[in-house]
Amino acid sequence: MTAVIRMPQVLSLFAIAATIASSQTLSGPALRVQIVPEGQESREVLSIKVGGDWQPILSAASSVYVRDAVGMHACALDHAISTGEGLTLTGECGTGSFEQRIRLTTESDVIDVSTRFELKRGATIRSVEDRYDFLPPRHTNVDEHTGPLDFVWSQDIKSQADDLIPTNSFKSPAVMMQQGRLFAALMPHLNERHVDARALDLDVTSDAHPWMTYGAIPSQPHDHSYFRRPADAQITSIDDTIVYSYSIVLSDQQPKLGYRRVTRRLWEQLGHPTLLASTDEQQNVLRPELRSFDSWRHEAWQRYADQIYLSFPCGKKQCGTLRSNRNYRGHWDQPEPDAWFNPWFQTLRTAYGWYLDSKATNDSQMMAKAESILNLALSSPQDRGTFSTIYLVDRHQWMPGDGWASYADSYHTFAMSWTAYWMLRWADDLVPNRKAEILAFVKSYGEFLLAHQQPSGVIPSWFYTTTLQPRPEFRDFNAETAPSALLLVELGNSTGDSRYTVAAERAMRFILQEVLPRQRWFDFETYLSCAHKGFGFYDSWTAQYPQNNLAEIQAVAAMLALYKAVHKPEYLQKGTEMLDYLLLTQQVWNNPLFTPKLLGGFTTQNTDQEWSDARQCYVATLLADYYEATGRFEYLERAIAAARSTFAVAPWENWAHTGYADEPGALTGFHWGTGSAMTSVEIMAPAFGDAVIDTDARQGAGFDECAITGVEVRGTAIAFHISSSAADRRFLVRFRGIQPSRQYSVSWNGGKAQSISGSDLIRNGLQVGPVQPDSANLRHPAVTEAYSHPHDTEKADTWQSSQE
Repeated sequence: MTAVIRMPQVLSLFAIAATIASSQTLSGPALRVQIVPEGQESREVLSIKVGGDWQPILSAASSVYVRDAVGMHACALDHAISTGEGLTLTGECGTGSFEQRIRLTTESDVIDVSTRFELKRGATIRSVEDRYDFLPPRHTNVDEHTGPLDFVWSQDIKSQADDLIPTNSFKSPAVMMQQGRLFAALMPHLNERHVDARALDLDVTSDAHPWMTYGAIPSQPHDHSYFRRPADAQITSIDDTIVYSYSIVLSDQQPKLGYRRVTRRLWEQLGHPTLLASTDEQQNVLRPELRSFDSWRHEAWQRYADQIYLSFPCGKKQCGTLRSNRNYRGHWDQPEPDAWFNPWFQTLRTAYGWYLDSKATNDSQMMAKAESILNLALSSPQDRGTFSTIYLVDRHQWMPGDGWASYADSYHTFAMSWTAYWMLRWADDLVPNRKAEILAFVKSYGEFLLAHQQPSGVIPSWFYTTTLQPRPEFRDFNAETAPSALLLVELGNSTGDSRYTVAAERAMRFILQEVLPRQRWFDFETYLSCAHKGFGFYDSWTAQYPQNNLAEIQAVAAMLALYKAVHKPEYLQKGTEMLDYLLLTQQVWNNPLFTPKLLGGFTTQNTDQEWSDARQCYVATLLADYYEATGRFEYLERAIAAARSTFAVAPWENWAHTGYADEPGALTGFHWGTGSAMTSVEIMAPAFGDAVIDTDARQGAGFDECAITGVEVRGTAIAFHISSSAADRRFLVRFRGIQPSRQYSVSWNGGKAQSISGSDLIRNGLQVGPVQPDSANLRHPAVTEAYSHPHDTEKADTWQSSQE
């Protein structure tokens, strides 16, 4: 009898060597694994309990698959043994033998799987992997709102059938599928100490069932930033042994929202413990002396900002810029002094951070320089509300937009809306005496948006400068409607004019109804930036569209802004759902393939490979805002990790842009790197100090060069441990959940408690330190636990088969 197994490569047959005489079952309260004999073959079936009945979700015709020069073989399952700890499966593959262990965990919807493959002497193979079919039937009617599955997600999508997701791409490592309430995810166990040739793969449409796989699979880069299975690469191993492990999550989840379970688990298992051990997260990879935010302040504001600042008259005022020295046509060998006010290089936002720092140090000269950039932005000539967003200093000329990743002959609403938003932030936070002037400019643009919003709620992305008619690209569908919605709701807040708020609600209904069903996050960067592709690009194998997170960030911000403006709970609920999806592009570990510490940084899209891209500065403040709105401490930890992450790779905009070279990305300017990151720090620092303790959550987090652990709250007694690699400095600890009328007793690192009033704690925080050297660089036990798996901790002799 032979088993025919369909896989994404050339297939072959391998004889089943033995028959499982009776079924074996591993069962928990909500999850069950069965080894079911089917004639001379056996099948592994994974089910969950739904409404009292067992519902199959995953199935495996064989536990392990091996690919050699001939093709892909399903290994014969010889024995299935039930032990006190779980199931142990063993079998033969022609080129070797395998042992697979399946264990229940303390999480009711999670099993752990470890596979060990012993290669026969002299045999060569090209991959060893575990594959599972996803059993719920696919939808037959597929369109822009309904896919074959209700939900599918992978870090990368495919441009070729044999593309996959290698360790190089493991930012939030998982693949997920969901149909109705039936959810499944495959989550690799990671190794932070050495590099493994491991990869995830999936296919939704090509075979009888959608499938997902993980194992020892080499990869080969191709084109801009894709990886595929190489035709002839061989697996290498120590002592002819290949070991890998992973978790499977099987859950009854709300339709299309099962990914939130994985978002939570990724941070609990990886991000949180790594953050506790990363007190020096913002230490620069090439200039290690840059590690505290104070050292970065000096580098960013006192040294570099003043160095790149240019001042020039504009009308009756003095204007200025922090020049990027780019070329608006994309001719990078022809830089010129400039000012960019666009979604990436937002000079007005950086000037906002520069002003905050200058105000804190009472430097009126620097404040005036920062404000001169506002003067420049407001000097952009308006045409019925629209305005140009790039200024060329030497030419004394405004350009409508970016000619490289946009259209030079068109006004770009994303760029205009993001600039106008920061104009309002300046008016509300920094220069309220200029609010009337700023509102006059922004209201004119707001009226343009109202006039051109379509009945569907969408706002076209580009308008020709000659006619102010929308370009066909992104006219009827885009995710760039979200940044305009964010601007409109803030304009409604500033003016009290409900027309702007109503328009913002219509815009976000478009996002919810048209973008969200299949996560079609289309913005200019998705198609026109370095990962250039046609507007019709679609991955037909995984049934996923290209997605970029730049407009998605704005959409999450717009939902929170609407919630605050109109107090509809559903806006906060939808906002947190969208945020949790966005967080799948955040890095939850420090990948050993790359030199910098990368925890907390963000990648860009599912068709590119950057690590720690500068956009994380936007998400850092967004996460902080959602922490304030929801009280979820995870959001605070993720915010801190995101805020720190740029500094490890600065001044470059990201790291490992291609996904495989351990090197910095492009040097695109102050506003997409050091300056943008320091602006986020200046925004967050007043609330979070150097560290923050949330007494309601009974947790703490270090923000600047420290970590907080061991938080204990007993009534009004607060104790905590602070660790740092900087033994000669003091730290300002801020507190949340404090009652101003109560008296508190606070101690740190086992020292004597101090009595301090709640009002004083709220107003001034608590200065602690210096930290003793033996408290520095401690490896938190949770980190060891998070990364400890059989593939890197157990010796071969512990893998003796349970049948012996």
